[in-house]
Amino acid sequence: MLQRLLLLFLIPVFELFFCVATISENFEYQVLHKSAVVCDLHCDTVLRLIQGVPLGVRGQGGHIDVPRMKEGGIDLQAFCCWVHPQHVPPESSALKIHRMIDVLSDQFEINSESIAVARTGTQAEAIIASGKIAAVLAIEGGHAIENSIEKLKTFRDRGVRYMTITWNKSLDWADAAADTAPQHGGLTDFGRKIIKTMNEIGVIIDVSHVAESTFWDIIETTEDPIIASHSCVYNLCPHFRNLTDNQIRAIARNGGVIGINFCSSFLDSTFGRKYDILETKYLTEIDSLWEVYKGNRDRYVEEKNTLLGNEFQSIRPPLDRAVDHIDYIVKLVGSEYVALGSDFDGTTSLPKGLEDCSKVPAITKKLLEREYSEEDIQRILGGNFLRVFKKVCG
Repeated sequence: MLQRLLLLFLIPVFELFFCVATISENFEYQVLHKSAVVCDLHCDTVLRLIQGVPLGVRGQGGHIDVPRMKEGGIDLQAFCCWVHPQHVPPESSALKIHRMIDVLSDQFEINSESIAVARTGTQAEAIIASGKIAAVLAIEGGHAIENSIEKLKTFRDRGVRYMTITWNKSLDWADAAADTAPQHGGLTDFGRKIIKTMNEIGVIIDVSHVAESTFWDIIETTEDPIIASHSCVYNLCPHFRNLTDNQIRAIARNGGVIGINFCSSFLDSTFGRKYDILETKYLTEIDSLWEVYKGNRDRYVEEKNTLLGNEFQSIRPPLDRAVDHIDYIVKLVGSEYVALGSDFDGTTSLPKGLEDCSKVPAITKKLLEREYSEEDIQRILGGNFLRVFKKVCG
């Protein structure tokens, strides 16, 4: 009887202990996340904004808006402007990018109490200190400058502070990673001139999407630190968009930073094959959805995910897979050279537990669970990119 009474007494004590421990653990990661400067190096949210989706209203679709950025503790967000090189005449690329910058500028003005454009790292710090989100303008794909240094300078004057050198199609002056028949063996002489000009005018060089030969030519040419705004580790997921160990080491020697991409295909080598099988199974239905919703990307993605249902959810990688890529780089070269580069609104599949920007604090929690120091976590969340931003842009 005494043992039974003792057990009845101890059970609630143990339950209370574990409850307090859980609350303490949750409080720790939330406080750390809130105190850190959190930077996301890449999103394609402008593709939704140009369809009329408001930045300041919490949406049911997509991955980023002001309310969710606040909820996720995002302090600095890079907004990338991109046009598909095969769907836009080359001579219209710059005009399309200017229109995207116009749309972003309008949305920032409408939400001026919450977000403001940062042209320098020092300005970003001041914006963040004021309680606002710092927005960084970027261009994805050098085809946007239409082989013109003057157009590059014009974009810089409009506030663009980094440019991804290529997208998935090689340029007249640089090879892309997706191109199976490289044209130049890296950069041409004009390509090297572009890199030097970016150094001179304070525009950060982004090597995500470039061919490996282009990468090494950039490393040889640049005098400033570079970024890979949304790339992962090739040794963990052998995708052509990911970085080899030698490339990771070279970025570290350069003083640059790698933003880990949250796209499932770049995190988990098995995801792509599983998704291809799933798409093939529902190909007719998916094609029909595209015909109905091709003018509304958010609705198309929502309906497609509903169609694929639990089968799609089951093949998404866990959040830990994204943290594995962070962990790999830290162990290879140190915590000073890795960051977050979500690719939000540029991918339709994200890890479980990282469904949109409001879920980013989960990364901080995972890093704490892996016994990362607060200093290392603060570097990874944003300190590393701010260092590069200030070094290149002031």
